Amino acid sequence: MSWHLIKQTIWMGLAILGLGLLQGCQSPEDKRPDNLIPTDRMATILTEVHMTESRVSRLGLRSIDSSNIAYKHLEKQIYQKFKVDTAAYAKSYVYYAAHPRQMEELYKQVVDNLKKLAEPKKQDRS
Repeated sequence: MSWHLIKQTIWMGLAILGLGLLQGCQSPEDKRPDNLIPTDRMATILTEVHMTESRVSRLGLRSIDSSNIAYKHLEKQIYQKFKVDTAAYAKSYVYYAAHPRQMEELYKQVVDNLKKLAEPKKQDRS
């Protein structure tokens, strides 16, 4: 075997090893989950989540445990309403949180959704 062929083989091996290491270093949050909830649907779910959190906080429950129990019950209803399982929601949230620009766009939609929901209530009071 010639020196040139040995050197080329070593470089190819190092390149393949380097690519493998780079892919191995990629955090799980960076990988798009197979069951990623689309942005518009995730925004709708998050709108419901935040409305539910607000509703529970206004209940005036005396203990945090009671608030958590009430919220968990209502959260389960949200997942059922949108036909999404907790794993898909959690993986999607982690993915979006690891991608700040997408998360920012997502929350812009959530804020818009909340504003639209608040508008009819303001008009009713007038």
